[in-house]
Amino acid sequence: MVRTHVRRSTLPGRRRRLVTLLTTTLLLTGTAAVLPATASAAEPPPLPVKTLTRSSWAYTDAADPLHIKVNAAGDAPVGASVDAKGPHLSRAYYTLDLTSLRGKHVVGAALTIPEKRATDCASRAVELWSTAPVTAKSSWAKPPAELTRLATAGAPAAGCPADLAGLDLTAAVAKAVQAGEKTLTLELRVPGAHELDPRYGRWFANDLSLKVTYNTPPGIPANLRTASPDAPCATTAPGVFTRAYDIPITGHYADVTDPDPGQDLVAHWEMWSVDDPSVRRDLDWPVTNGQAYAQFDNPWLPADHTYAWRLRVTDGVDTSDWSPTCYLTPDSVKPEVPDVTSEVYLTDDPWTPRGGIGVPGQFTFTAHGSTDVVRYEYRFTGQSEWTSVPAESPGGPATVTFTPADSGSFSVGVRSVDRANNYSWEQYRDFTVKDIRPYVWSTLYPPYSTNPGGNIGVPGVFDLSPGLPDTVSYDYHLDNGPDQTVVADADHNAHVTLAPTHGGENVLYVRNTGADGTVSLYREYKFQVDTAPDITIEGGLQIGSESTFRLAPRLAGTTSYTYWITGYQDEPITGPVTVPAAADGTGSFAWTPLDTRAQAVRVRSTDAAGTQSEVRYLSLYVDGAAPYVTRTGGADAPGQPGTFTFRSSLKNTAEFVYWPSTDPAHKLTVPARPDGTAEVTWTPTEAGNVWFTVQARNTAGILSAEGSTFFTVYDSPVVTSADFVREPAGPMRPGTFTLTSRMAGTVAFEFAVDSYTTTDVAAGPDGTATAAYTPTTSGYHTVYVRARAADGHTSGWGYYSFTVTDQPKVSSADYPAGQASDGAGTPGTFTFTPNAPGMTGYVYVVHRNWPDSADEPERTVPAGADGTASVTWTPESYGDYYFTVQGRRADGSLTETAYYSFSVRSAPEVTGD
Repeated sequence: MVRTHVRRSTLPGRRRRLVTLLTTTLLLTGTAAVLPATASAAEPPPLPVKTLTRSSWAYTDAADPLHIKVNAAGDAPVGASVDAKGPHLSRAYYTLDLTSLRGKHVVGAALTIPEKRATDCASRAVELWSTAPVTAKSSWAKPPAELTRLATAGAPAAGCPADLAGLDLTAAVAKAVQAGEKTLTLELRVPGAHELDPRYGRWFANDLSLKVTYNTPPGIPANLRTASPDAPCATTAPGVFTRAYDIPITGHYADVTDPDPGQDLVAHWEMWSVDDPSVRRDLDWPVTNGQAYAQFDNPWLPADHTYAWRLRVTDGVDTSDWSPTCYLTPDSVKPEVPDVTSEVYLTDDPWTPRGGIGVPGQFTFTAHGSTDVVRYEYRFTGQSEWTSVPAESPGGPATVTFTPADSGSFSVGVRSVDRANNYSWEQYRDFTVKDIRPYVWSTLYPPYSTNPGGNIGVPGVFDLSPGLPDTVSYDYHLDNGPDQTVVADADHNAHVTLAPTHGGENVLYVRNTGADGTVSLYREYKFQVDTAPDITIEGGLQIGSESTFRLAPRLAGTTSYTYWITGYQDEPITGPVTVPAAADGTGSFAWTPLDTRAQAVRVRSTDAAGTQSEVRYLSLYVDGAAPYVTRTGGADAPGQPGTFTFRSSLKNTAEFVYWPSTDPAHKLTVPARPDGTAEVTWTPTEAGNVWFTVQARNTAGILSAEGSTFFTVYDSPVVTSADFVREPAGPMRPGTFTLTSRMAGTVAFEFAVDSYTTTDVAAGPDGTATAAYTPTTSGYHTVYVRARAADGHTSGWGYYSFTVTDQPKVSSADYPAGQASDGAGTPGTFTFTPNAPGMTGYVYVVHRNWPDSADEPERTVPAGADGTASVTWTPESYGDYYFTVQGRRADGSLTETAYYSFSVRSAPEVTGD
């Protein structure tokens, strides 16, 4: 019978884990039971299994009662047997080494001993005992003491010989391991009732296999620590101080080890109040990557009390011992805002400059009564990060030194941090730093621009004025020269004369000393000495034409000049070229640009000693002499020639090279006329956009930049109409369009209005045609037309837009539109003329806008045979009026509305004698 024991561990938010422990009970009669297979694949990884074999074996024989056979060759005899030497009676002993199981929890142990042969297969009775260890003095006469019968086996149900398999030794092995035994000795014998019967004699293998299922308990959690602040476990109260508001989020950590791989570990945590253990929090949390973590997020853990916490770990089978108990105290009280003082820089007036650039000042931070402040964090203007400094003692002060590197407004910010890592509010103090460096000025050598009057060896006066109000002297040096001192005058000023020794940037370093011995930092006064040569160009620069660059020295003793010309992004056009200077130091060079790439020229001079000047940079512009192209006389349509005229400012122009974009590979030439112009005729063969590009070439073969003109060649038909004009809107009456082709060989036109659904109109021999059209709707319309040749080739589309309307025309000679007429009370005639055929009458209304608004009743007047009608209307008084008129067709439908506005003045008063 197989009995299964299940241990269940329920984890918050995790699947239920089942660990199956298998045990087997042997039947005292019948065949030994066999252990079942390991847990199914759906279960967590099975427990580890170790297979033990005997470390030694032995047997005793009643035929030799005083000796024991140890590790003999051959099989192990058990029970009675008879051979050529006579009768035998034997028992076999197997010794197992248990040291590899030390510290393990034995969960199951199944023994297998192979049976090699039997005297009588039907007769078997075997017992397995644990015994005292086998020694050299053991024998049949003095056997190892039998301790516990572990299993029995009777005749096998089938097979012979039949192994003893799956014998359950769990209890025996577990007991021996728990007792710390290093070995386990097993005895295999025939029970006393059959031991003398040769039919029960058996021979077994001299080795065995013990499969031990075990579990290693997890180690005791170690390296316990609290996350915020990151601190190791404190094993005495009050422990680690932590911010109270961090309790819901602050974690606790511990390192966990488990020798058995692949097991899911769970840490059980406890936290309780030292003052009141009933205030506690228990939770289970999975172990990840060998680290246990817990977050005690219980909001009912009051602050400012001391708490204890510990944990232990389970693998679902065994549980470790408790870790050491750690303590922490959540602190809810922030420190007071700290104070900061400085005798040098901080006063009640932050705007009065104090100290000075380079003058150190001590800043002292105090806790303002908070006794648990352990450090201060501070930063000065220009520092983005906080710097930490420890307090001299809990609640004590700290002092730092700050040396300004600049003058102006500064501030210092400071905050206190207590032992629980609580931060105070920040304290900021402003102060102003004096610039105690001296001030320097020179008219000949100003700091922001170059004075052409200055140069190497040319002395200049430098005015020194005090940064310290009681300045007594100035120390100065030019570049890396030796320091010199000049005494200040009664106004604390001084003047020194210095001559630069090199071109480019020079730096004068000056500091002042006060009457009390205060010495400022150096002020760096930077100025430029221009030694670069001056450049002038005779005339402009044009491609193909030589220009002369004149050079004048600013470096004394100039013997040569080096120049180089560069293009975009300093692309070299000419490499550095050196030319000699004349006796007076001047120089020149000639250059003929072959293209327009040049952007700048750079020149420096060199004296006899090899000293080089600064580099003069001069921007350049090269005129490419691109031809100017004009087009006259056509080239608007395929087959229509056009005349192109070329003009260029290129000197000594010999010819022009030209090509249309329709055939860019085929470049043509035409000689230039004496006036530097040329004229060609070109006929386009197809429609499209055309760039007509031209270059001039001079007698030296140099090409100018490209000039061009752009135009479009159309092969689409031209559409005109006298009946349908573009503006204004015309009447809705039948009319015609004249279609003129610009494509040779046109035999027909594809004609449509307001769509590309076309009808064919035959073209005449001259490539023209007339297309009739009758508007059916008023409004904006577009004609679409293209020409077609006999071979089916079509031109591009031509377009013609126009507007028609069916609004009647309204006119009156008595009351002209848009005018003011005399005649209140005077009848006037209004004529309605149709803009569309088929008018049977007109519907009209007279409206009055001013001085009041009123509409007369709608009236209808029949149309005459020609579609016109007239009405007579008499204005009752002066004011603004307008007619709205619609034409009516035979089917009763109305046209669009026409509006006719006019004004009526009051009749002049008539006086007489």
